[in-house]
Amino acid sequence: MSKVTDSDVTLEMDVVKPRFEMPDLPVDVLKRYAGRGPRYTSYPPATAWSDAVGPDEYRAALEHARDFAPNRPQSVYVHIPFCPSHCWFCACNVLITDRTDLADVYLDHVEMELNLLRPSLSKAPVAQLHWGGGSPSYLTPVQMQRLHGLIGSAFTFAPDAEQSIEVDPRITTDDHLAMLAQLGFNRLSMGVQDFDPHVQLAIHRLQTATQTAAFVKRCRAHGFNSLNVDLVYGLPKQDRENFARTLDQVCEMSPERLAVYGYAHVPWVKPSQKKIDESTLPGPDLRFDLFRDALEVFLSEGYSYIGMDHFAKPDDELAIAAQNGTLHRNFMGYTTRAGTDLVSMGMTAISYVDGLYAQNQHKLNPYYREVQAGRLPVTRGWRLTRDDEIRSALIQDLMCRGGVNKREFEKKFAIQFDSYFAEALAAIQPLARDGLCTLTADRIEATFVGRILIRTLAMAFDAHLPKANDGLARFSATV
Repeated sequence: MSKVTDSDVTLEMDVVKPRFEMPDLPVDVLKRYAGRGPRYTSYPPATAWSDAVGPDEYRAALEHARDFAPNRPQSVYVHIPFCPSHCWFCACNVLITDRTDLADVYLDHVEMELNLLRPSLSKAPVAQLHWGGGSPSYLTPVQMQRLHGLIGSAFTFAPDAEQSIEVDPRITTDDHLAMLAQLGFNRLSMGVQDFDPHVQLAIHRLQTATQTAAFVKRCRAHGFNSLNVDLVYGLPKQDRENFARTLDQVCEMSPERLAVYGYAHVPWVKPSQKKIDESTLPGPDLRFDLFRDALEVFLSEGYSYIGMDHFAKPDDELAIAAQNGTLHRNFMGYTTRAGTDLVSMGMTAISYVDGLYAQNQHKLNPYYREVQAGRLPVTRGWRLTRDDEIRSALIQDLMCRGGVNKREFEKKFAIQFDSYFAEALAAIQPLARDGLCTLTADRIEATFVGRILIRTLAMAFDAHLPKANDGLARFSATV
């Protein structure tokens, strides 16, 4: 509201924000390329990894990084799998329980794993810490303090380190927030999905807009000035009208970052999704409309489009990184901290060190058995080849910068770009004709539509991608 004063009379007038002029999004093109595909938080995608990578290979990578890249900064991730209730749409690796004492046993084993890692760890500073799950705010404040202390005993944090955590507004108390602030956390991410009560009942997650808005205010009161909100489109019983209300309610909360994910209905992978009535899922046309509505609303509200399904306020460091070309993508999503090794702990956690991906045991008891036996709980992974390194760098450029400079690639990797990627360049010719990208002698550049479908462009350069449709069944839809 703005105020206009004339002598003793003050009138309040609504300030109308300029509406973002949405570029035309050709529905036929979106439909044509809205198949399933990797999200490229790694290359190659985890579906290509094998059990050829185990504890010995991971330890060797850690020690090589420690000895030959001692100044390369690190990221640290801890997976907290516990949730007090099961959201039926969720595809994360979770354990449902309301017993917080079970987390003490889990932290005992994370401590064992950390002690196994400790002799091999680099002394380089930690630029980024993230706790994911599950619901990390399931931990009590005392348990949070313990876990943070364990990490601090093995790593040194950079003065400007980003420390982020996923929090559930339904269970995160003021005591939690006070402890997180005390420990140095400076970024919170929370799930909303959708505020419509019918949608919430259909996905078994009840969380009102009033409850969430009050939580956001409490976060601000505790000094958290960087908040991320996750939404999901394509959920059962969603329509344009009720999703529009959710979008408006989220905008009123004014988070610094937003993610709008497309729901992936894969009950053959996640059995809990069998509880969802498939007849209530939005069809392809409605899915496109829901995403387009979110895109239009958030851009009209002044958010910068980071890429794919992420948005940030223009003064947020994520938007600044996207603008200056330093954006990066890893298992924590889009990030400003490029060029780091990633050391991860907990069941199913994924590390990336010195060109090696390593993933821990997926299930709790095998994870416990391995660390109790004094073995790193790595069960599979991948060592990047030279071709992987080249394609990974190219896919990073597409996903984070929306384009590829051919000449820079030729200098960096000593290749002849058009010859090396002849097959991929032939594959993207139809994409260029359909308006997803422009091709010149020196560049591949995604258009606005191409940035929405950026995974489709990246898939053309993926040498590991299954060609058969059933091989893509585990991936989410690109729109």
